Amino acid sequence: MNEKDFQEVIQFAIEREIESVDFYTKASRVVKFSGSKELFLDFAKEEQGHRKLLENIHMERVGQTRIETIPNLRISDYMVDAEFRPEMPYADILRMAMKREERSIQLYHDLKEPVQDEDLKKLFSFLVQEETKHKYRLEKVYDDEILK
Repeated sequence: MNEKDFQEVIQFAIEREIESVDFYTKASRVVKFSGSKELFLDFAKEEQGHRKLLENIHMERVGQTRIETIPNLRISDYMVDAEFRPEMPYADILRMAMKREERSIQLYHDLKEPVQDEDLKKLFSFLVQEETKHKYRLEKVYDDEILK
């Protein structure tokens, strides 16, 4: 993969991380309970961490990345997306967050499919993995707190 293509993919992913930080920060301001606020602030911090990781990633290191298999509870598969509203209940924000992560997973997966370059495929697999971790965590919270 050439450096220009690599940097374009990284910049695109960084922009997605910035959008996610904004979403989780807004969500933390809307929810009423401190535990919920902390959950969304934790996600915002993780997205900030992803941004920093992407800003400092080098092509050579991508090939060394280990890709894990993350469980998929498929809870969000049966949900419809919503538009963010300031009065949105906690459960709806969780559903919205799961759908956001699901769309990111699908986006990176779709971008990976036609690619021939193995390093670029690995980069997209890494991005899928990171988004899948968030989706899984959100689905666990939803399952434990809402569906209980």
